[in-house]
Amino acid sequence: MIRLGLCSGACLTRSVKGVIATAVAAKLDAVEWAADAHIGVDDLPTAEDVMMATLRAGLTTASYATLYRAGTEDAGFFRFDALLRVASALQAPIMRIYACDHLRIGDGSETAEGRSLATLSVQLQRLGDRAAIKGITLCVSMGRGSSFDRYESAARIVASVGHDFVRLAWEDLPGARFGETAAVLEGAFQFVGLVVARSSGSDGRPLPIAEHEAEWRERISIIKQAESDSGLDTFLLLASARADGPDGEVSLAEDVATLRGLVKE
Repeated sequence: MIRLGLCSGACLTRSVKGVIATAVAAKLDAVEWAADAHIGVDDLPTAEDVMMATLRAGLTTASYATLYRAGTEDAGFFRFDALLRVASALQAPIMRIYACDHLRIGDGSETAEGRSLATLSVQLQRLGDRAAIKGITLCVSMGRGSSFDRYESAARIVASVGHDFVRLAWEDLPGARFGETAAVLEGAFQFVGLVVARSSGSDGRPLPIAEHEAEWRERISIIKQAESDSGLDTFLLLASARADGPDGEVSLAEDVATLRGLVKE
């Protein structure tokens, strides 16, 4: 079953109560809580309070979104473990992270990049082992300038990791042509743990999902087929920034309605 959720990072100016109220009003299923917006590193009391507030509202915690970058310096995994404790307190099944950037993984040569990606793969395996102890899946986000800045290579890296608790967080890369990603998504979905819907125009405002309804119909068809094959549910998270006030609420409600309609087809 595809479950729709809201990234709390899309509501930076809202409080936890405000994010929950927004998600409930939009008739969403879940919330992804962001470390940089609402629940900081090792803030366990807040995490426990947010977990209970989310459940009382009839929502699920989909994920804990962090800015942690696999492959960067973290002696003894101190920072990673602190974030993992928060994800566990939230009862989040997923913790979203990033990969290190290209500038930190070699001198730019093909040989150096190959060695660096192999090192990153080993690092992700180690992180996956630590997350597995808590029963939490790591989903590595796409990002320009990171080692996950191309769809095909991101899927190859996750495949090389070969870990049940390390997956890919799929989203549209900035500048990517919207209609070109479906074929890659279809080939890589066995490695995808969640899907992030993020799209904005040149003015920074979110573009309505309805403007790309045909493309999202194709994507949802791919997700449904993958779910049928695996028996696993998928979170589809709305991550475009939402303005405070009625305009933000209306745009979110419209996007949710569009996606709900496509899911029911």
